[in-house]
Amino acid sequence: MSKPILQLEESEEVIELENILQNEDIITVYQPIVSLINGNTIGYEALSRGPHKSTLQYPDKLFEAARNQNKTWELELLCRVKAIQRAKNIKEDELLFINVDPYIFRDEKFEKGLTKEFLSKHNISSQNIIFEITEKTAIEDYYTFKKALNNYIDQGFKIAIDDTGAGYSGLKTISETRPHFIKIDMDIIRDINRDTFKQALIEAFVKLSSATNMIVIAEGIETEEELATLINLGVYAGQGYFLSRPDSKMKGICDEVREKIHKYNKLKNRSHRSRRFYIHNRRSSRRLYKAL
Repeated sequence: MSKPILQLEESEEVIELENILQNEDIITVYQPIVSLINGNTIGYEALSRGPHKSTLQYPDKLFEAARNQNKTWELELLCRVKAIQRAKNIKEDELLFINVDPYIFRDEKFEKGLTKEFLSKHNISSQNIIFEITEKTAIEDYYTFKKALNNYIDQGFKIAIDDTGAGYSGLKTISETRPHFIKIDMDIIRDINRDTFKQALIEAFVKLSSATNMIVIAEGIETEEELATLINLGVYAGQGYFLSRPDSKMKGICDEVREKIHKYNKLKNRSHRSRRFYIHNRRSSRRLYKAL
C-alpha cells in the first residue's frame, strides 16, 4: 500500500474516531454466559462496536485506532458507560462482564467512571459488575496493578481474566491476581472434542478452579461436539455462537440448546455412575479373591 493511501486512511480514522467519541456513537451488544450444568444465564458480556458501515465498525479496528491516537481512556469510558446504561433489563442475580485494559484499570480516572452513585442510578450494584481484564497490553507492574485490583474488590466488584491461554493471559497473571473467573481462550476450545491435549489442559483448569473457588468459563463454543466435551470435562460455564450470538437485547439461550445441555449432563452423570459401579465391583472382586 502506497504512503499517500495509508496516510489518507489514517486521517479518515482520526476523523471517524473523533465523531464516535463526540456523538457517543457506540453500539453495545450482549452475549449470554451460560451455566453448562443447567443452561441458566449467569450473566452477559458487554461487547462494543462502532457504527454500522463505519470504517471502525469492528472492535479490533476501533480500539486499535484509539490506541494509535491515545484515546483508549476516552473510548473505554464511553463503552463502559453505555454498557451499563443499556443493561437496564439485567436481573439482580445476573452478572455484567465489562472488558477493561489493565493499563486503563489502574488509572485514577477509571474509578470516577464507576462510582456507586452512577451504578445505583442505573439499578446495578457493584456486586453485579465483573471487570474482565483483556490484557491487550502486558501487566508490567503487578504490585501497582494488584493495589488497584484490591481497591475494587473491596468495593464488591469481581475480576475475570479474559483469553486465558492466549497472549499475555498466562499462569503468572492468574497467580498474581487470583481472579474470581477464568475465561479460556477460544483457540483452546476450538475442536477440543478431537484434541486430547486440549482436553488435558481444560481438566487441569477445572481442578484448579475446584481447589481455589475460581469459576472456569469456556469462550467461543461453536459446535455441539465442543459443548458436549466441555460438559463432560466439568467446565462450569460457557459462551459462544452455538449457545447464543451477541444481541442488543439481553436474551438467554433457546430451549433447543438448553435441552442439549441437559442431555449431555445426563449422559455425563450416567457415565460417572457406571464408572463408579465398575470400580466398586473390581475392588469387591479383589477383596473376595484375597479372602479365598
